[in-house]
Amino acid sequence: MNNRKRQIIQACLTLFSKKGFNETSIQDILDAAKISKGTFYNYFPSKKECLIAILEISREEVNIRKVQAITGKERNDKSVLAVQLISSLQVNREQNLLPIFETIFQSGDKEMTRLVDQIFMKEINWTAHRLLDIYGMRLIPYHYDAAILLFGMIHQMLQTSKMIHLSKDNPVPIVEFAIEQLDMIVPGLIKNRKTMIGPYFEDYISEHIEQKNMEEDVILKQVTGFKSFLKESTAEQDEYLDYLIEELERPKPRMNILSAVAYQFYNCFRDTAHSSEAIEITNAIWQLKRQADDDLNKKEEPAKNKKC
Repeated sequence: MNNRKRQIIQACLTLFSKKGFNETSIQDILDAAKISKGTFYNYFPSKKECLIAILEISREEVNIRKVQAITGKERNDKSVLAVQLISSLQVNREQNLLPIFETIFQSGDKEMTRLVDQIFMKEINWTAHRLLDIYGMRLIPYHYDAAILLFGMIHQMLQTSKMIHLSKDNPVPIVEFAIEQLDMIVPGLIKNRKTMIGPYFEDYISEHIEQKNMEEDVILKQVTGFKSFLKESTAEQDEYLDYLIEELERPKPRMNILSAVAYQFYNCFRDTAHSSEAIEITNAIWQLKRQADDDLNKKEEPAKNKKC
């Protein structure tokens, strides 16, 4: 992502938060970003596409924070899950996305509402699988219902806290409290062997949520382009960029190593003007690793079934 594109996105983020998505005109964006109409359309075919880019960047930042929270920690640690869930709330607040979400829902725009709904559904999908880390595979097929119940508790408690003017600067106690309640809810779900909408939600996710496939050559092109774009860089930044390029050029990149280096690469650029690009590249590499892991699991599954 070059500076001009980032400049447009930042202008749109400010305008959408203050004026609302529908109330912001293309001319408003041109004036705020100090660009021509041709320059805007060179990067985005519409302001909707710019909003999609804003939401995508925010989700990538959330993903980075989730990985940071769990690095070096046990996956069944509930306090880690609490920090990961809070990361979404933090990013939404820091980037002032809540007013944007509100204007989208009020607008009645079905396409944009569907986009926000997909973000929410992806978060539930991620949470459902994280709950398996905490409660084990015995939670299947109740993990989606458990995740939906957890989100319901968190949402309602945050809303009620806001209504009665309790401090909303620190959502940690509320999220931790909601997770603690699952210790009583989960055994009941498993014992009663009853689901509600979880299985239907899982089917809907698989049919309607698009999963982007990453390709090594596309990521390699982005990393090399990013390196050539940099006017100034530290020796450490150059070292990690060179390593990523070298590894991605291998016939079979070593995914575990590549994933670990990507995290250090992100840390090098975290507090710089290039953090958004670093977040995008890091997430792309992690997605590439997830794809490789999924492919490996699919190959191993038939062998396991034969043994059974």
